[in-house]
Amino acid sequence: MPLPQRHCLILQGDSDWLDQQAEHVFAQARADKRCWLSDDPQRSDQTLSSKQVLQQLGRSNQVIIFDARHRFSADAFGALIGTLCAGGWLLVLLPTELPDSLWLQRFLTVSERYSGVKRIGQGEPLPDIQISKPPLPAVITPTPEQVTAIEAVMHVVSGHRRRPLLITSDRGRGKTALLGMAAAELIKQGKSRILVTAPSVTNIEPLLEQAALALCDASRHQSRLQWQHGEIQFIAPDALLADRPPADLLIVDEAAAIPVQMLETMLQQYSRLVFATTEHGYEGTGRGFAVRFRQILDRLTPNWRKLTLSQPVRWATDDKLEAFSFDALLLDAEPVAEEKLAALSADKAEFAMLDKQQLAANERLLREVYGLMVLAHYRTRPADLQMLLDQEAVSVLVLQFGGHIIASAWLVSEAPLDEAMAQQVFDGLRRLKGQLLPQTLLAHSGVMSAADCRYQRIIRIAVHPQRQGQGLGSTLLEAARRHYTQHADVLGTSFALEPQLLRFWLNNGFLPVRVGQQADEVSGQRAGILLQALSEAGEKVISKARQNLQRSWPFQLLQAQSQLDVSLVLLISQSLPDEVTGIDADEQRALRGFACQQRPYESTEVLLWKWLHHKLISGELLALSADAQTVLVKKVVQGQAFSEVAKTLALPGRKAIIEQCRRAVAELLKSDSA
Repeated sequence: MPLPQRHCLILQGDSDWLDQQAEHVFAQARADKRCWLSDDPQRSDQTLSSKQVLQQLGRSNQVIIFDARHRFSADAFGALIGTLCAGGWLLVLLPTELPDSLWLQRFLTVSERYSGVKRIGQGEPLPDIQISKPPLPAVITPTPEQVTAIEAVMHVVSGHRRRPLLITSDRGRGKTALLGMAAAELIKQGKSRILVTAPSVTNIEPLLEQAALALCDASRHQSRLQWQHGEIQFIAPDALLADRPPADLLIVDEAAAIPVQMLETMLQQYSRLVFATTEHGYEGTGRGFAVRFRQILDRLTPNWRKLTLSQPVRWATDDKLEAFSFDALLLDAEPVAEEKLAALSADKAEFAMLDKQQLAANERLLREVYGLMVLAHYRTRPADLQMLLDQEAVSVLVLQFGGHIIASAWLVSEAPLDEAMAQQVFDGLRRLKGQLLPQTLLAHSGVMSAADCRYQRIIRIAVHPQRQGQGLGSTLLEAARRHYTQHADVLGTSFALEPQLLRFWLNNGFLPVRVGQQADEVSGQRAGILLQALSEAGEKVISKARQNLQRSWPFQLLQAQSQLDVSLVLLISQSLPDEVTGIDADEQRALRGFACQQRPYESTEVLLWKWLHHKLISGELLALSADAQTVLVKKVVQGQAFSEVAKTLALPGRKAIIEQCRRAVAELLKSDSA
């Protein structure tokens, strides 16, 4: 029997009328099958704020009240619409007077194209809404597609090693549920441990639920399911890579929301893996992920397999609400087709600044701009589309060819701060929203004059995937620099530090002024802030910030940055100004005594630490082998324990590490005397 359609009503009127209609529908659904979202602080305890929407992931709702009278959260809408089951009702509440929002105007225009979405004004009758009683939870009877996928998951464990499986699907295809069925079957067959990682444990709730139903007497302790002598256990990505626990199978769900370099490390550490990801979802699309990750799979595990699920299991195959959500949130936006760029070369690209009204009025242009960002940044969300259209401070710069977008940068303007506000930020008494660059320079770099500067912060940059490596990104940055020279003092950016990306920004004249003290809990990466001066005032601020970073950098590497990747340590250190202090004759003898004789490491450690910082900044460490660089940076510069360094370099212990340090120092001393 085909599944019934889902329905959406957009209600517009005064608050009393909206509440009356919504409460009538809400009351018909069972408490665990309904959700009322509202950012109104006056609402009762039964409502959920947009910040709490992740609590709904993994649930199946029959009724959703989406109260947008105070705020329309595009991310929350995208998340909740995926929890609405077949036959369910979604009510969107809007005030009589609509806010001035290009995003909302487009949302309402798109809604008129779909028969499953009806817009009703105050006083107009609502359709007859019948809410059926939901069935009790049960083990899902898998579809033929799911059966094939379950068998493929089982084969990863029983077949040849290093042949990972990649499962892709849109939302509502039962991807996570089938992983739970497969995991339960493996436990029944005697496997002792199935590890599951994902951006959050909420992402895998359907997996744990289906596994628990299949293992009827299993015991669950938070994110761990135990059955006889086997277990299915969730582990966060950073903890997985830090601890590397053994497993019969590692399942990586919502892989597109985990940085590719972390997935690459998982591929290197585990021989039996299943990756699963959503291709078009509010969480961040898997399209950009697929482009990059397939290259890694081809390189590391060329015998990998891919399966795609297309049949929905939570709603009808031709569900009108799914089509509406894809269109309204641009979940399926794509950049221009490659064949239209056949004659493209960097010198033929034309620079332009796009007006928001122009974007809102030109659907093809909007889809190309947003689709390009979706492919390049796999955490692009509906909120980014909302920001693009509605935030006045956001600008869109592009390179075009034949009228099509081939590269794009989104920038946000950050204005100067008055003296009183700047002092509060400097003193740590205030934190400002949307003023990342001046706040960082005041609160962390200690540069008071930063408050007087005008900033343009690059929040996104993307080049068409088929035209990367041709200098288009650098061309766009140079065009942005010329465009803002008369309108800003500093051009800046903040991003999760990764060697290849950092090299790109350094090669384009951006200089680091700060490395974040805390690693992201999902990616394990630290954010870096890099700046480029556009005026004399900007030059002075950046120079002062870089001096402060240079002076604190040795201490940071021993403390907050003691786990920073060696390649990042080398790149950042080489970009800093070098204040050469030199070493005297006795210190030179001590270094030679350590390198070529048996002078104790502890007696030479402080001298080595001081001397190697100069070698880092001068770039002389690059002449050494990768292992020599690693042992000196991790042991001497970052002060890591012998046991930690031994684990990284697969060395037996303290003696072997010191011996490697001696050889590396001897190599550097040879180059000094050459």
